[in-house]
Amino acid sequence: MKPKLLMIVNEFPPVGESGVQRPLKFLKYLDRAGWETFVITPKRPAKTVLDHSLCQDIPPRTKIYRTWSLGFTGRAVDTVAELRHGTARRPEPGRKLLWKALSSLNHILFPLDKQIGWVPFALLISLRLLRRHQIKNIYITAFPYSAFIIGILLKKLLGKRIRWIADYRDAWQFEPLLQENLPALRKRVIRFWDEQTLKTCDQAVFVTDYIRERYLKAYPWLQDKATTITNGYDEDDFQGLAPKHFDRFTFVYMGKFYNLQRPDPRPLFNALQASTLQDFQLVHIGTISPDVREAISSFKFYSYQGYKPHREALAFGLGASVNLLLINDDTESAGVYTGKVFELLRLGRPILALGPKNSVVKQLIETSGAGVYAHLGDETAITSAIEQLCGALDQYQADQTMITAFSRERLCEQLIRLYD
Repeated sequence: MKPKLLMIVNEFPPVGESGVQRPLKFLKYLDRAGWETFVITPKRPAKTVLDHSLCQDIPPRTKIYRTWSLGFTGRAVDTVAELRHGTARRPEPGRKLLWKALSSLNHILFPLDKQIGWVPFALLISLRLLRRHQIKNIYITAFPYSAFIIGILLKKLLGKRIRWIADYRDAWQFEPLLQENLPALRKRVIRFWDEQTLKTCDQAVFVTDYIRERYLKAYPWLQDKATTITNGYDEDDFQGLAPKHFDRFTFVYMGKFYNLQRPDPRPLFNALQASTLQDFQLVHIGTISPDVREAISSFKFYSYQGYKPHREALAFGLGASVNLLLINDDTESAGVYTGKVFELLRLGRPILALGPKNSVVKQLIETSGAGVYAHLGDETAITSAIEQLCGALDQYQADQTMITAFSRERLCEQLIRLYD
């Protein structure tokens, strides 16, 4: 009899962006390994960024159940972001008071996140599928973290009849934005549910050893059921990939600019302006917030292309003179491998990576020989890195034998062993 697995995932194709890749690739290689797979996800996407090309990776045999949800839709999330941006730009007393009132209401109604309204629907259909198909193995990933409540409740109801893996794509209670922006009461609520997740799950999976060690320091009893499975790249995505042609020296950045802090692009743009490069452009594939776009509007070398389907974005990267990797300049980000770094390594083009002064990505870039790393906030260091990299492009290419350990197929094998 085939082993079976139920995957409970809030962000699933056609939803786009990087967070979707991890569970989708696990699903793909679980199917290839002979598993019978089931997926529960919302009918209405929680993001407005869609990438229908990702649906091609969903195994035809996988049974998809799209449920109702009272969680925020992608359009509602964008509306909130626009309201926040408008308040920041025009801080009149009335507007600030309105935002403060809405923010307080948000803390009360959505103590974990705005997708908590999906939990009851996903829980009910999970119970039905588990019983009807005699499924023992469950995989739940976050963000959104409220999805972990489904696992907690299933474990309380079914006990040892299920084996549940909680996959942390980020460090929930240790996230910098949560630490900086949330009131004390909401932080306590998050810490409580995070602890319940760790106590209830059969395995907690983290994307880096740094996050795993952070949790082990706070919860030493987690030692025997805490595992690291990094992000990675899928070899299939690179087969037959043709590079995008550019008519000038081109930097390509595939990623997000959330705001002027996550990550702050201004030191990079100033450094590029001050460099000795003449005819060049910076092509951005991804998403950008209004405040960042306004702040960099004067830089004529910047070309925003919007969000692109995954393979098309990789084609841009394959045709780049240099690929850019920007990491948030904070303590937590220093210990995190972004999902994009492994794809950039696999592309084989030189990489200019910017982030905290010391980070696991810095180690990886320098050890692999893929490029040059500099501190995100140091314009002088970035200018120097640009000159160093562009002066000897042929010297920078990742050791391909080194990065095969990060193939999605091998990473899925690690996940499968946790269910044995």
